[in-house]
Amino acid sequence: MDLGLMEESLEEKMFLVQLPTMPMLKQSIKTEGSEMANSSKPSKAKACSLNELPAGFMGKMLVYKSGAVKLKLGETLFNLSPGMDCSFAQDVVAVNTEEKYCSNIGELTKRIIITPDVDSLLDSI
Repeated sequence: MDLGLMEESLEEKMFLVQLPTMPMLKQSIKTEGSEMANSSKPSKAKACSLNELPAGFMGKMLVYKSGAVKLKLGETLFNLSPGMDCSFAQDVVAVNTEEKYCSNIGELTKRIIITPDVDSLLDSI
């Protein structure tokens, strides 16, 4: 697997990251001294949209000596793998619909596919 993360280059590279479709769960904020009651039933967390998530740290990318790359979002691990090469040029653009303005950000050079790490999910059960 080669995502090109270790290559040194002076030119900028842009990646398209494809995340799996899954509900994002609202995380409750724990205050110091508060304890959660232990229960055998899973807690019913409410799903949220991307707009409802707070700004800031989202996850961590783990690069192993073997070359494997994983993404850790919360307590869930995801595998990263290279996507298919495209035979035609693709650019990333930002569109401002309110001001009717479109700006070319740059050329897409690589695709990264993110899938849940099934082994990690099964180990956590």
